[in-house]
Amino acid sequence: MLKRALLVLIIFAVCLPALAKPKKKTFDNASADLFTAALRTARERHVVTYVDEKMLMFTFQTGRSFFSKGFIANASIEPQGENSATLVINVQTKDGDTAFGAGDRMADKFFDQVKEELAGQVKQKSAIKPQQANIPVAPPKAVPPEPMLTASPDKARGTVLLSAKPENAEVSVDGSFVGNAPVNLKLAPGKHTITVSARGYQTFTREITVMADSEVRLTASLEQ
Repeated sequence: MLKRALLVLIIFAVCLPALAKPKKKTFDNASADLFTAALRTARERHVVTYVDEKMLMFTFQTGRSFFSKGFIANASIEPQGENSATLVINVQTKDGDTAFGAGDRMADKFFDQVKEELAGQVKQKSAIKPQQANIPVAPPKAVPPEPMLTASPDKARGTVLLSAKPENAEVSVDGSFVGNAPVNLKLAPGKHTITVSARGYQTFTREITVMADSEVRLTASLEQ
């Protein structure tokens, strides 16, 4: 009898990850704003491996912890209305790791981090509102978050091919966040201020003058 009980417990432990259900949380924000905040949260804290802007979906991986070998999480946004959307996270363990309840805790923590990001995003938008008409902002639905992948050709603009050390540093143009390095920036002719920052490094700032139909390369080497 004891052996049978132990066998049932082992089977339950092995099957538990497969029975895990996606976790959902609804925010009082537009779907594009929620996607922006969730994607930036994942990039700042984890490793983003896939992004589908049109479908408002992305995948990211977490690092190892005391309780697990890490997770693979699929995140998607479900619009609920003009100013309401639901963030859905489907968490899977790596290498068949059981990690009892750790996936739920990771998802709940991610929800809280996105809420904090949204609060900061509102302040940032109000501060840079005059610039939004000219600068690509990452990643609203109407404006591509990855200029090097989605920007359409525009002969009136110049191109800045920006790389950074360390990679994945955050890039802002005229005070607006546009993505993570390396990135190709399509900018209107004139003067622009490019800022590159990363945690643990000094911020890199460079003012450049962009010419129409020009192409320049810029490498930002951040000092610790």
